Amino acid sequence: MKPTRVLTLLGWAVSAITAGYLLPKFIIAGGGQTPQAGINIILTLPIIGALLIAFAIPMIRYRSGLAKVAKQPTAPRPKRINPFYAVRLVTLAKAIAISGAIFFGWYLGVVFLQATAPVITDAIWPNVAAALGALFMTAAAVVVERICRIPDSGADQESASRKGSAEEIGRASC
Repeated sequence: MKPTRVLTLLGWAVSAITAGYLLPKFIIAGGGQTPQAGINIILTLPIIGALLIAFAIPMIRYRSGLAKVAKQPTAPRPKRINPFYAVRLVTLAKAIAISGAIFFGWYLGVVFLQATAPVITDAIWPNVAAALGALFMTAAAVVVERICRIPDSGADQESASRKGSAEEIGRASC
């Protein structure tokens, strides 16, 4: 599975911004009220991001242990993490990143609609809080997804360094 690209998240967010702006505008034109984020969504989104970071703590410890072994070869190797746990964690992080981008886009569109209204009411603040919570959730998911990446193997780095030195020799001879 490839890591989530920023352009993918931006695509989801832009489409959700459009929907978050236009759908409430149609609701308001029909006599309805502007959607307002409830306290449950304001609290749930950052809690999901925090839980995802908590789930990644074993992976963070494992990565720091590998870094310690790379610096000091005599250091004890860290206990391997269950690969199924790592795959589930990275899949969860990818899903949360995309859903966080959608939530962020929706609430940003609603905030933009409220900010461009003739009268700005206090109902804008719950939507701002929900957008910030969704942004935190997305950022946490992207960071956890990057933590779960497999480090490059030494053979790939050696061949890349040999290729780079051959290119430098070729440039130097020209």
